[in-house]
Amino acid sequence: MAMTSEQLQAEVERLTAEHAAPGMVAAVWRDGVLATAAAGVRNLNTGEPMTVDTGFITGSITKIWVTTVVMTLVADGVLDLDEKIVAYAPDIQFGADPAVARTLTIRHLLNHSSGVDTGDLFAASRDYPDGVEDYLEPIASAGKLTEPGLVSSYNNVGWIVMEMVLRRVTGKNFHELVKERVIEPLGLERSVLSAGEAMLYRTAVGSFPTKDGTYEATPQFLYPSAWAAPGTTLITTVEDTIRFLRMHLAGGVSVEGTRILTPDAAAAMQTPTSPDPTGPSSGFGLGWRYHGEDGRRVLSHGGGSIGGVCEAIVSPADNLVSIAFVNSSLGSTVLADLEEFLLPKEPYPSSVASGDARSDVALQPFVGTYLRKGVRLDIEADDGGLVLRSTPILDEQQNCLVPPTMEVSELRAVPIGESALLARDDSSSTGGTRITFYEPAPPGYELLYTDLRLSRRAGR
Repeated sequence: MAMTSEQLQAEVERLTAEHAAPGMVAAVWRDGVLATAAAGVRNLNTGEPMTVDTGFITGSITKIWVTTVVMTLVADGVLDLDEKIVAYAPDIQFGADPAVARTLTIRHLLNHSSGVDTGDLFAASRDYPDGVEDYLEPIASAGKLTEPGLVSSYNNVGWIVMEMVLRRVTGKNFHELVKERVIEPLGLERSVLSAGEAMLYRTAVGSFPTKDGTYEATPQFLYPSAWAAPGTTLITTVEDTIRFLRMHLAGGVSVEGTRILTPDAAAAMQTPTSPDPTGPSSGFGLGWRYHGEDGRRVLSHGGGSIGGVCEAIVSPADNLVSIAFVNSSLGSTVLADLEEFLLPKEPYPSSVASGDARSDVALQPFVGTYLRKGVRLDIEADDGGLVLRSTPILDEQQNCLVPPTMEVSELRAVPIGESALLARDDSSSTGGTRITFYEPAPPGYELLYTDLRLSRRAGR
């Protein structure tokens, strides 16, 4: 059943108030009806209200835009998904092992299955577009999490590699290509690619919680601009995003009937190619995340910016697309509640995990230090239980804002299976974050999977 703007407005106002979020904007298209809503403020510095035409940084949802560009080039015969990266860009060595790097393909980049440990690496870099090339040296020394093509582990820098390939085969950067192949053909009038363009319109500013529980606006608007392709420079609106998502729902055809993607390309993006380490019911197609089986498969992608989060959903079975943005670093809980409101039935999962604590599972095998680029995770035994401590590695997050309240986080953890923990903070009595251990190697586990990313054990 289609939703009205009044119904969506009531829900957005409820969620914003319930979670004490600064502001939120959302849109839902279902069965031919578009609903939009906004609540709260878009900028805590000015107190200006959030409106349905407010622009926001779409973050990693940009990866769907990048994949769309790539698939148009595949259709044109310029790229082949299963061709080696080095065939297009011999100067790129993605990963410290040159033999492995020579086997990596375009598909490995688009479904996060390269196995290279660069998921959240922020290297010292110049501004876009020159700064993209500053990643050539750091990626050539990156370690390995898994063999290529085994499972997905979210890899932002893989999309910087994808942009490097695009430049070498077309002579154009991502900004130029996305304007030419997506923004202009779809007639998107409020989708821009710089803060300078965004300031000409209403634009949301992110925010962080302070120690006293209130929020303050972020002092840094964008992540380093060299991360354009992973998702830091595209600023759009809910209505422009709905037009983009409807094109994907319609198999590559725009609202006006312009074909952007071939039917095969649109279908390929939505077809599972790389499962999560937790199993085949979720993972990545090409760009898109998927949940569920044929007939009830839901496609989605989240996006993060400095002090903001958003989520895009395409549900073919429900003839529905949606987009929502919250200008809070803690906005994921708001989005999870909205998703359950829009899609209350399976297969779309809540981002909040649950499970019963197991007293028959030994704690010691979980204990250790786990590393991935940008983050150190320590699991320690404490008072008969476990504590998970997450610490940013600042040398691997150069030019990124890490607010004092987010420098180190600690969660209590309990086993809910032979290879899984449920972690939550002391203030929560229900739900939490699921942590899955992959590739068990007694007497412990070598790989830890949480937040879509694998980390490798570095010590016990």
